[in-house]
Amino acid sequence: MIVSAFEGLDRGNYPIRSTEGTGGAYFMRDASGNKFVAVFKPIDEEPMAVNNPQGLPLSVNGEGLKKGTRVGEGGFRECAAYILDHPKSGRRSLSGELKGFAGVPPTTFVKCLHKGFNHPDGVTVKLGSLQKFMENNGSCEDLGPSSFPVEEVHKIAVLDMRLANADRHAGNILMSKGEDGQVELIPIDHGYCLPDSFEDVTFDWLYWPQARQPFSSETIEYIKSLDAEEDIGLLKLYGWDIPLESARTLRISTMLLKKGAERGLTPFTIGNIMCRETLNKESVIEEILQEALDSKPPGSSEDSFLVSISHVMDRRLDEIA
Repeated sequence: MIVSAFEGLDRGNYPIRSTEGTGGAYFMRDASGNKFVAVFKPIDEEPMAVNNPQGLPLSVNGEGLKKGTRVGEGGFRECAAYILDHPKSGRRSLSGELKGFAGVPPTTFVKCLHKGFNHPDGVTVKLGSLQKFMENNGSCEDLGPSSFPVEEVHKIAVLDMRLANADRHAGNILMSKGEDGQVELIPIDHGYCLPDSFEDVTFDWLYWPQARQPFSSETIEYIKSLDAEEDIGLLKLYGWDIPLESARTLRISTMLLKKGAERGLTPFTIGNIMCRETLNKESVIEEILQEALDSKPPGSSEDSFLVSISHVMDRRLDEIA
């Protein structure tokens, strides 16, 4: 992917900026110039960043477009979603050829120098995420969800709940039809996953009928295999020392997903625990967190705090189940 994108630039094929979205995203072409091979998102062109090409205002306090995210960290989160989308067979290897459970396209962090990007103050090297371009038949916005297989919706749901995605809508789930006519869903745009709060977590698939179906035994086994501590260590190995608050989010959301699946709860029920009904009404997961926080003794450790969250969560889930 990197080699193809480089060869395309070397042959004079300019990056093509996407007309969609709120940040700078560029389609990178191969040497022939006829094929897209990757999408590059420079961190300095993210929404509310200094070189955003869409005219959005600068962030005054560093917070991103979604609560609990930081401007300039979207590229790390894009890569994290790929790294943590483990294949069914186990953890992703360094070569990363195996397809992940949810099918997040291969994503890496790169430096790129080209005058075709947005450079208000002179051409400089850009840092950002490079994601494989996936051939598709449009996004889930283009047709109703009735034709989507239950397992395809559930794989997106597992990814989003685990990463507490604050920006999952039908427009960032691509749809691909195989030669057999089978529909495959491809999740993209993960710059707002792993926020440090649950305030803006949102999932469009909550309103699809498939979300009310129970998880398959295979999906439940996959959920059982998830380990937030391993994941945090894996991100560190790949170069992102995830902030404490975001690491806490990953621990809590993984805990909720595992406990919910164990009780036979559907994606709809678990997802509703994570999402606010209205802007001003806290979600159940926020209530759980606050209750544990209120009973937290001064000076107690992060581990003991998580144990307290686990106890409160068990009680609330037993009430729901």
